[in-house]
Amino acid sequence: MTDYKKEFLKCLESIDYTRRRFDVFQDFLTLSTISLANVVLQNDKLEKQYFEIIKRYKKPEKLAELLTIITLALEEKITDFLGEVYMFGNFSEKKCGQFFTPYHISQFISEIIFDERIAKQTIEEQGFIKLSEPCCGSGGMILSFAETMLKYNLNPQKQMIFQGIDVDINCCRMSFIQTSLLGLTGEIIHGDTILLNCWQVFVTPMTILNMNNYLRFREYQKGYIKEDTPNKFLTKDFIQLKLLGG
Repeated sequence: MTDYKKEFLKCLESIDYTRRRFDVFQDFLTLSTISLANVVLQNDKLEKQYFEIIKRYKKPEKLAELLTIITLALEEKITDFLGEVYMFGNFSEKKCGQFFTPYHISQFISEIIFDERIAKQTIEEQGFIKLSEPCCGSGGMILSFAETMLKYNLNPQKQMIFQGIDVDINCCRMSFIQTSLLGLTGEIIHGDTILLNCWQVFVTPMTILNMNNYLRFREYQKGYIKEDTPNKFLTKDFIQLKLLGG
């Protein structure tokens, strides 16, 4: 079995020996996020940012190879691949106490909070389950919940809409990349769950295909928004990691 984590880090280190590995990793996250987002957005500003970053590298094909490695790893099994790379590669902000939940713990938590009866009843009534993760990191809990749905013969690509929030832009990009590659429907918000700030929203490509459900998801949120809420993307009532009924 291929050790994709080691392959990823080996490829990352070979891209540019004159730059810090973490800087290259950040550029990779930005480029991959733009590539996946612009499939739908086709935003000229994002495309310009993409080319400004890519011209720094003599081996841009290596950056594309990194995305291929992630895709292969996720095809083999659903896991928080980038979260493991982030911790294994010592990229985490230790001074901030940043530590990602190991994926097997995320799986355990998802199994605990998942209720098959409520899930199937909710899907029958409204077509999808709503999942919110207020501190999503690299998306491990979202991925593990999707995996749990598969175990119960449910389709997370069509029957789940998620919202992930994180104050760290790198975490947001990792979450967006992994949920996009797995074809999940939802949004990653770069924001502050506690202060209810929102700086940027990343909507996965699959969300466009499931636009009707996504718009219904937005309508559901409106019912929880308080008049004095500073940002309409975030609501105190909605930001909870739990299975939300109708």
